Amino acid sequence: MNRLQKFIEQGAYGEKSGRVAYAFKSSALPPPSKGTDWQMAPSFSAADELLKDEGLKEVFKTAIDKGYAVVTR
Repeated sequence: MNRLQKFIEQGAYGEKSGRVAYAFKSSALPPPSKGTDWQMAPSFSAADELLKDEGLKEVFKTAIDKGYAVVTR
């Protein structure tokens, strides 16, 4: 897949760490925190996310430049 994707760091029982990553492929992601895995958000739309949060523009630019970007919420 050749588009920006959103990954959410989650534990085995669905608990979320608060970290979200944006990348073009999962192999570009940094290792997840202990006891968690990166889960792709299938309904992610970069355009819709930007409309909700204009601050993601810099995050998306970092993902394009570095291959990924991680934010903690």
